[in-house]
Order: sequence, then structure tokens, then C-alpha cells
Amino acid sequence: MEETRKKAKEEFIYEYKTYPKNVRQIGVPLPGYKIYLEDYVITYLKQNFMHAQESVLIVLFGKKGQDDAQNTAFVYGAMQIGQQDILEQGRIGQEIWQEIYQSAGQAFPGAEVLGWACGMPAWNSEMDKQVRRLQKAEFAREEQALFLWDLSEKEEKLFVWQRGMLKEMSGYYIYFEKNPQMQNFMLDSNETESIDADYEDTVTSSMRQVIEEKEEKKRNMQLLAYCGAVAAGIALLFGIHTMLDSTARIQKMEQTVDSLTEYVGQQQEDVEAMSHQADQQVKQIPYQKTAYPDKKTEEKAGVSHRKTTEQPVQAQKEEYTQQKKNVTPKGEKEKQTQASVSGRKPKQKAKSVKKEKQSYIVKKGDTLSQIVWKQYRDLSYEKKVRKANGLKNANEIYVGQCIVLPDYK
Repeated sequence: MEETRKKAKEEFIYEYKTYPKNVRQIGVPLPGYKIYLEDYVITYLKQNFMHAQESVLIVLFGKKGQDDAQNTAFVYGAMQIGQQDILEQGRIGQEIWQEIYQSAGQAFPGAEVLGWACGMPAWNSEMDKQVRRLQKAEFAREEQALFLWDLSEKEEKLFVWQRGMLKEMSGYYIYFEKNPQMQNFMLDSNETESIDADYEDTVTSSMRQVIEEKEEKKRNMQLLAYCGAVAAGIALLFGIHTMLDSTARIQKMEQTVDSLTEYVGQQQEDVEAMSHQADQQVKQIPYQKTAYPDKKTEEKAGVSHRKTTEQPVQAQKEEYTQQKKNVTPKGEKEKQTQASVSGRKPKQKAKSVKKEKQSYIVKKGDTLSQIVWKQYRDLSYEKKVRKANGLKNANEIYVGQCIVLPDYK
């Protein structure tokens, strides 16, 4: 049994280039320097502190992290100091240090001192003064740790020595890995070894495995919950964005349709008025009376006189025919309106567009698209009108505002 333990101590070498996977967080560790305590070390500390009546001092051993695990201390070994009056003296004697290093070299080969732990019956100003004095005298190297246990309050705190003072850590980590060095040291520290000791170790291993499985399941559930929440948030934001965008498009389309409907109605009224006027003129043409001479005079005048009298009537008929050609039918007007909505310019250029630069005073119920259509008969000029008036969007106009209308090109 003893030979097996020695062989395990020699073969097991600790290196920390990455962070352990099975961990438990205590408190809320902040970014910066981190401390990881192995589970067997925590068990050893609590076993020595739990029923102590006087102050207990323990030296912590481990290694600093490398590569991805830099700026981190990994504590995987702990050893109690037998002398009781060290706090009162404020120093650890040279002989005691030699014994500590000798024992640590056998139990934790390759490890270095990373700090110390102190368990005390009650915390007061005198104890605080003694702890700080011993820290400064023996553990004043940068980033040396102090694990403090208040026996009366059953409260634990973790400090680190930085820039000449003790800084309390907001949290740390407990990690679960194979640790035969500390496990064997704890077994060797017992006065007797029996079957009960082996049985207790088996139970502890089983408990560690159960804890690891529970922690793994808990982390997986937290990850799934987090992913679900993120997915739901993204879906909600996308839905809101789509709804707002659709609402804005519908409102703009409604404004455009209203403008086009009003314009088509006006054009229909104009066409009907022109048609009615032309019909009235046609009805009046046959009933115009012409002063014809009597039959004898007509025979003397000959055919040339009748032709002369018929010329005004013929001219009026030609004028009516020309007006009919200039009047655009109702169906043709609707085709031109549909072509403007779809973005295609009508084949016939609008003759009512004003060439000179003008302005328009906004009235109640006006929209920018209505004003543009009335002025240009071309909705694509809305951007130029907004640019000429410094408008970011079409909803910024108000009653009484003077809208500058640029030249139509």
C-alpha cells in the first residue's frame, strides 16, 4: 500500500495550461487574478477548522497557471503547522520552515507556496492585527493567498496580497480533478489506517462523482435556457421590426392611393366637363341661321355664294373634331394613372407641368405625396422636394409651411 502511494506521488505531475472543466463557483469572481482550490484541499481545511478551539494555521501549496490559464493560482495541497503560538509571535521560525519544505517535497513534489489558511475562534481587532502582521512577515510575496475561517460565525473569506495590502476576493472556484497527492497526504496524516478508512474514501469518491454529474447537468440546463432566451429575444425583435416596417409601408401606400384617387377623380370631372362643352357646341352648329338670298339672287350668284356661306360651318366642325382629338378618353387617363403607380412614365408627356420654380403653402389634410403629384404628376420627385426643403421624411410638414418646389427636369 505504501509503495503504491509513493509511486502515484512520483508519476502524477501537475500542469495547468487550461482551466478545469468540473468546477463550482463560490461568490462572484471578478475579472483579473483568479484562485482555484481543489476539492480535497477544501475538505482538509474544513476538517481542521470545524472543531478547533484555538487558532489553526495551514500552508497552501500549488502552481501558477500557464498559456490559457495565466494569471491564476491552482491550490492542490495543504499542510498544517503544528506550532500554536505563531500568530502571537508574528513569524514562522526557520526550523519550522525547513520541516514544512521537507514534508511538502515528499507529499507535493514540484509545488510552491501559494499562501496560507487561518482558522480562529473569534474575529476581533487584535486577531486582525496579528493576521496582517504574519502575512506581511512570511507571505508578502505578490499574489499570495489567505483563506480565513471564522470558527464562531462559520464564515469563510479569501484574500490576496497585492501592492502591499490584503485585498478581499469577491469569489473563487472549487474544481474537481484527480488529486492523488492530497488524497494520499490526508490518508497518511491519520493515526491509523483501517478498512473503515478505505470505505470512507470510496464513499467520498462516489459523492464527488455524483456532484460532478449534477453540476454538469445544471450547466447544460443553464446553457439550454440561455440559448432559448436568446432565440426568443431575437424572434421578438425581428417580429417587432417587421410589424413596424409593414405598418409604415401600409400608411405610405394608403397616402399614395388617396392622392391617386383624388387625382383620377379630378381628371374624370375635367374630361366630363370638356365632353359636355363639346356636345353643346355640336348641338348648336346645325341650328345656326345664315341669311341666304332669295332664289333668283342665288341663281345669279351661283354656286360660289353657297360655298361662301358654308365655310364658317365647316370651320366650326373642324374645330370640334380637333377638340375631340385633344380630349383624352376616360380609359386612357386611367391607364396613364396606373402606369405612374407602377413606376413607368406615360408615353405622352404631361403638358401641365410648370417649368418655373414655385412654392406651396401646406393646407389642412395635405400630404407631401399629394403636393408632389399635383405639381409634377410624378411621385419620384418626392425625394427632390424633401432635399430642397431639408425634410428627413414626408411626415415633417405642417399646416402653413411653405414648401419650395424645384424646377421640373
